[in-house]
Amino acid sequence: MNPIATRQLIYRDEADREHIMTVQLGPPRPDDGFWACDYELGMPAQVAATAYGEDSLQALVLALHALRAHLLAPGLRDRVRWLDAPGADVLHLASFGLSEPPERESLAAAAVPAP
Repeated sequence: MNPIATRQLIYRDEADREHIMTVQLGPPRPDDGFWACDYELGMPAQVAATAYGEDSLQALVLALHALRAHLLAPGLRDRVRWLDAPGADVLHLASFGLSEPPERESLAAAAVPAP
């Protein structure tokens, strides 16, 4: 992936050691009549997936919501920080009017593993 955005988060493990966790977002791209947006979440989560939308903006927004959902997972929720913002707030989606994610079913359908 050639990312258009990258953020380095601080992950604190069970031994209270800090590690860098990288989040990357790829550019929206056409994909078989839809739009796709790849995203990655580094160690310890190690996620590489794609969100799909009807247009490039929807694919991008769904990728951001999918990243937020991964950061809300029990193993990461209370262990990840950025600029003193905890957990899923590290993406600051509320500042873009994106604090309410789409329905869980549509988010799950939009995110599929990257090839």
